[in-house]
Amino acid sequence: MAGYILKRLLSAVPVLLGISVIVFVIMALIPGDPATAILGSYATPENVEKLNRDLGLDRSLVHRYFIWLGNMLQGDFGRSFSLNRAVLDEVLERFNATLVLAGTSFVLCSLLGVAAGVVSAARQYGAADKVITFAVLLGISIPSFFLGMMMILMFAVNLRWFPVSGMWPIYGARDLGALISHLTLPALSLAVVATGVIARLSRAAMLEVLRQDFIRTARAKGVHERAVIWRHALRAAMVGIIPVLGLQAGFVLSGAVYIEMVFQWPGVGRMLVDAILKRDILLVQGGVVLVASCYVLFNIAVDVAQSLLDPRIRT
Repeated sequence: MAGYILKRLLSAVPVLLGISVIVFVIMALIPGDPATAILGSYATPENVEKLNRDLGLDRSLVHRYFIWLGNMLQGDFGRSFSLNRAVLDEVLERFNATLVLAGTSFVLCSLLGVAAGVVSAARQYGAADKVITFAVLLGISIPSFFLGMMMILMFAVNLRWFPVSGMWPIYGARDLGALISHLTLPALSLAVVATGVIARLSRAAMLEVLRQDFIRTARAKGVHERAVIWRHALRAAMVGIIPVLGLQAGFVLSGAVYIEMVFQWPGVGRMLVDAILKRDILLVQGGVVLVASCYVLFNIAVDVAQSLLDPRIRT
């Protein structure tokens, strides 16, 4: 197992290098002069030239990339000019908020999606299967940002059950109850689409397992149907479900960008949008690289979990 984990970690190195190259090149090719955007009304030709030298923007693209990569490997992601703060400190602080939102949404969609898929497969063509299928198709069809706005209108503006936006109240205690109150709507709106995808694929995986011989043998031995479904069939089906969970983790993490904008959640997604509008190149690059690294590491964790259930994957 240790050798398999090491091999997966080594395979992630070229992926992360490729991500860093893509992010750096895209930011370098954005039209406009970063120095002019930074200086604003003070952007005289002399000031622009001086700032370009200070920022190293007068050097070649390849030279600038290797300087940035070398600094980043030493833990120096640069300094945000718009915030006058170290990029790594800002990204890590914002990532905590994104992790709360995306992590809660992922737990919700995983539990609800797998449970819905199992029940739907166990009651194939029954009333429960038809209701779950309709709800899943409806959830997949509604964009998360639109659902979020409708939930704000209904549950925050009209019914006043939840706050409209933000992560904490402006006034009052910042306790667990306040966090849950602010987290409920954005987490649910972000989890709906992923829940539907997981439910559909979990149903397909369960139906395939329920047709296998060992399930018929368990039923012939008199094993209770609930144990057959939840203990034997679900464990075998998880080999096919776990990769789906890994893909949906990436969807939830990327989907947090627009959900954070809708609910004004102070996470990495909202930070990246603001940084792009301000042409804060180092902040954008640092944020994207950190989020991409987390996604790659999570996929490795998913592969390891899958290999524990099915050791043949390691061969």
